[in-house]
Amino acid sequence: MKTVGYSLILAALGGSISSVALANNSANSPANSSVNESANGAAIAHAPATLMAAQTCGGCHGTQGAVRGTAFMPLAGMPEKQFIQSMKSFADGSRPSTLMGPLARSFSAEEIQAMAAYFAQFPKVQAQ
Repeated sequence: MKTVGYSLILAALGGSISSVALANNSANSPANSSVNESANGAAIAHAPATLMAAQTCGGCHGTQGAVRGTAFMPLAGMPEKQFIQSMKSFADGSRPSTLMGPLARSFSAEEIQAMAAYFAQFPKVQAQ
């Protein structure tokens, strides 16, 4: 069964993360596609579609990724490359996780890049 990506849902709601559109290839999962790391992070970090996608993380990682005092890693202030690599590792199984594996595979490389820019803009929160 193929997982429906958030970009399809966002498109149905009139949203888009097209400002960082990557080359369209047949394997658009984070494990199989390269990420254009030179995209304009500031523009995508504030796009409505980015905000919607990033809210998926809020339940465990806190609003704007600023969770404190839990078993979950704060995402606020995480460098973009680290966020992207973590999501790729969850998606390809090299970093095992019951929850994050399927979740990471549901996002496109474009969506992961947008979320990386979103979380990177906030002040870093130290895990406790």
